[in-house]
Amino acid sequence: MYRILTASSILALAAVPAIAQQADPMATPAPTEAPATSEMGPEPMAEPAPAAPAADTSREANVAKVVETEFPAYDADKSGELSETEFSAWVLALHSKAEVAGGTAKKDPAAKAKWAKDAFATADVDKNKKVSKTEIGKFLLG
Repeated sequence: MYRILTASSILALAAVPAIAQQADPMATPAPTEAPATSEMGPEPMAEPAPAAPAADTSREANVAKVVETEFPAYDADKSGELSETEFSAWVLALHSKAEVAGGTAKKDPAAKAKWAKDAFATADVDKNKKVSKTEIGKFLLG
């Protein structure tokens, strides 16, 4: 969740400099108008903000890569799906990595266990008491 919020915040903030550089963001020049010039020459044009779809594609590719590489390590019974215990081990490991990387305070074990149980219930879209690679991919993407 932290990564999702961070990525969304970065994408939202990336557009701010482009908007801030415009003299009047509400004014749009007519298509046939030449750019305004001053004694110093033409006004610098704002650079376009990064496109969100490219970031989403990259994010989806990163999540797919994580699922493909790490899923087998947590699928202890090699069934191709994760039980609640297997899923909890994985999301708690991901959560611990995020805590270390982000320098956030650690939750107590009971709170982590409840969070993992709630995460499993959310990820198990078809409610078959197992989480497939597809379900975990969608869960990790938010």
